[in-house]
Amino acid sequence: MPLFRIKGYDAKGVMKTLRRDAATEEELLKSMQLEGFVPISVEADKKKADAKRVKPLSLDSQNLFCTMLSAFLRSGLAITEVLGLLHRQTRDKSLKNIFSDLSESVESGRSLAQSMKAIDVFRPSIVGMVEAGERSSSLPDVLEKASSLLQGEITLRRRLQSALVYPVLMLIVGAFVVIFLLTYVVPQLTSIVTDAGGTLPLATRMLLGISSAFKVAFLPVLLISFLAYRYFKKRGKTVSVPMFMDIRNNLTISLIFSQLATLIKSGVPLVQALEMSAPMDRAGRMPFLADEVRKGYRFSQSLERQGTFSEDVVAIVRIGEVGGNLPDCLDRIAKNSWDFAQNSMQKWSTLAEPIIIVVMGVIVGFVVMAVLLPIFNLSDLAR
Repeated sequence: MPLFRIKGYDAKGVMKTLRRDAATEEELLKSMQLEGFVPISVEADKKKADAKRVKPLSLDSQNLFCTMLSAFLRSGLAITEVLGLLHRQTRDKSLKNIFSDLSESVESGRSLAQSMKAIDVFRPSIVGMVEAGERSSSLPDVLEKASSLLQGEITLRRRLQSALVYPVLMLIVGAFVVIFLLTYVVPQLTSIVTDAGGTLPLATRMLLGISSAFKVAFLPVLLISFLAYRYFKKRGKTVSVPMFMDIRNNLTISLIFSQLATLIKSGVPLVQALEMSAPMDRAGRMPFLADEVRKGYRFSQSLERQGTFSEDVVAIVRIGEVGGNLPDCLDRIAKNSWDFAQNSMQKWSTLAEPIIIVVMGVIVGFVVMAVLLPIFNLSDLAR
C-alpha cells in the first residue's frame, strides 16, 4: 500500500506530522477522522518510493544503533522520547536521518519493528529480534543481545579481512602476470616458433586455446554475471556456497535459541516464544515447532519431528526439559553454535591463504612452462 504523509492536529490540538499506509487517500482521511485527527495536508511520501535506493546500514552503524537504543531505554524513557533524543545527539548523518524517520513513524502509530522494516536498512534478523522484544516487553535486553551478536560478527569479519589481505594481493598480482604473459609474451613466442618451422608444444597449444576462449567468452560471461547479480539482488535471493551453509545455519540457530532463552526467562510461554521468534528464521521452522508444542509434544520431540536440527541440539534440549533448566540449556546451544560458526570461519580464513597461493603457483607454473618450452624448441632449431 502507498505511504502518505499527513499534517494536522490531533485530539489535543497539537500539530503533528504522521505517516500512514492506506489503499487510497479517501480511506486514509476517514480513518484519521475516526481517530479525532484533523488533517491540514495529505501528500504521498516520496521516501517510500525511494526506499529501494537506500543503502543498508553497515554492521558498525547497526551495532551503534542497538547499543544506544538499549542504553537509553533502560533509563525509563519512552521509545519516542529516546528516538528524538538520539536524533538530536548523534553525529552519524546516516543514523541521524534514520532516527528522525523512526521517530515520525513510531509517533504515527507503528511499532518500532514495523518502522525499521519500512525504511528497509536493517538486517531482517535484527528487525525480528526487535519485534520479539516488543511483544515480550524485553526490548532493552533484546537490543543488548543483538548488539553483542553484531559486535562478535564485526570482530570476526575484521579477523577474516586481515587474514585474507596477503593471499588476495597475491591473487591480484598473479592474475596481472598471467594476463600479461597471455596477451603479449605467448603470442610473440608462438609467432617466432611457427615462422621458424617449429611445432608448438602441447602445453603451449593448450594455453593458446585457453587464451582464445577467454578473449571470446570474457564479455558474454561478464554480462551474464552482471545480469544474474541484478536478478538475485532484485529478488532478494542469495547464492549459498555449500561450505558456508553450515556456518550460516549455526549462526541462525545461535540467534534463535538465544532469543528463546531470553523470552522464557522473561516469563513468556514456550509456544508464544516460538511464535515471537519466527521473524528471525527464514526457513520458517518456528510456526511448525509452535504447533507441535501446542499439540502436546515436548520441545525436544518437536525439534526431532521437524528434522533439520542436529542430534546434539535435540539431546541438550531434552536434558533441559528433564532437569527443569530449559533456558540455560538453550543459552548453551546458542553459545555452542556461535563458537562453532566462529571456529569454522577462522578455519576457512586460515586455509584460504595456502590454497590461493598453491592455486596461483600451479597456474603461473603452467604458464611459465608453456612459455619456456617454445624457447627450448627455438634453441633446438638453431642447432
